[in-house]
Amino acid sequence: MLEADLLVVGAGIFGLATAYHYLRENPGKSVLIVDRMGDVGQGATAKSAAAFRANLFTSQTNRLLAGSSVDFFLHVQEKEGHDLGIMKVGYLVLRSREQFERVSEVAKMLEKMGAVRIYRREELMEKLKMNYDFSGDEEAELLNIMNVDYGIFGFKCGYMDADKLAYYYRDRIREMGGDFQFNTKVERVIVEPEVKLGIPREPRAWQKVKFSGIETNKGILKAKNLVLAAGGWSHLLLDPLGIDCISKPKKRQIFTVRPRTEEQRALLYNPNFNEEGVLPFTILPTEHYIRADKRDGTLWFALSDEMRPYSTDDEPEESFYYDNIYPIVVKYFPQLEGARVDNMWAGLYMINSVDHNPVVFRRANMVVATGDSGSGIMKGDAIGRISAALVQGKKEAELFGGEKIPTDRLEVVGRSLEPENFVF
Repeated sequence: MLEADLLVVGAGIFGLATAYHYLRENPGKSVLIVDRMGDVGQGATAKSAAAFRANLFTSQTNRLLAGSSVDFFLHVQEKEGHDLGIMKVGYLVLRSREQFERVSEVAKMLEKMGAVRIYRREELMEKLKMNYDFSGDEEAELLNIMNVDYGIFGFKCGYMDADKLAYYYRDRIREMGGDFQFNTKVERVIVEPEVKLGIPREPRAWQKVKFSGIETNKGILKAKNLVLAAGGWSHLLLDPLGIDCISKPKKRQIFTVRPRTEEQRALLYNPNFNEEGVLPFTILPTEHYIRADKRDGTLWFALSDEMRPYSTDDEPEESFYYDNIYPIVVKYFPQLEGARVDNMWAGLYMINSVDHNPVVFRRANMVVATGDSGSGIMKGDAIGRISAALVQGKKEAELFGGEKIPTDRLEVVGRSLEPENFVF
């Protein structure tokens, strides 16, 4: 049985970026990426909103990870000439007065940096037709709808084509000699002693161990190093090993609506914020978000609801839109009256509820990359560089642009990161 230098479980952005940067730094090494789907990026990556925000985070660590990753993606599209479907439409985070006060210090710092612009209600009213004040509205009070008093507009923000990004990494990996094995379900991670003694029930508690490979529905695969980047299924492989990744999956659903009235089309094709002439990626005070997709002329709606069980269920529920999304968004945007679902899908957020920063660490010869909390694509290249550096035993990883970050920054043990407050 051949033993790969590196075996990556998961062909989403974390796994792909890790394999890419490992091969870039170690030409000639053998790398195998396995995934349960039929091609790259077909799990949570394909089912995400594929949005990005370079600096619009309260956590300095998240700003560094997202900022360097977005710069790399822009470099690939603008300098290398590979179309990633990037549209810089901006992010518009709408906040009530109370919400804004909680993040005002960071928001004002980002404005001084030139990363965002802070709009007050009067300025927003000139650009965006919506309801701003719900004083005396009993229904709004029942629905816990908040006023819109401020808008934080992020400039280097927008969305991209998740498939094109995944295919970019896939093609580069293949050019460097990497290989893929699809339609492969991983059953377990194989644990063996570093030094086999030939005694029963190895490894025993006092023996040093290594993770020598994986058992799959297609047989056993061996490797010198293992990277586990299996998204919402990571914990299912780690729990039997007694390894805590402080992250669990929740279902996140996206519903698309095709505008059927002139007012709905005017909402989608709002010319007041960006050169693309569409509504920015908009987050309401209730944390519902709206993505105006210029390519297919639809509005996307979603909500990262807290009261949802941790599970790997990724079947969309149309009732969720009509029960939990439509009643809220139509209060803010009355022009959406009658907007019905045309398409829907669901994926998994791998949520690190401790601080909402990614989780990347090494145990023996295995690196785990997870906990992306719904922002994996926009931080994916940086996570790949950190994971690849960990595989090589490096103390630092160099991000795109040259800034270095300690490879233990996202470690579980001794973790002390600034919590992220912009979680959508």
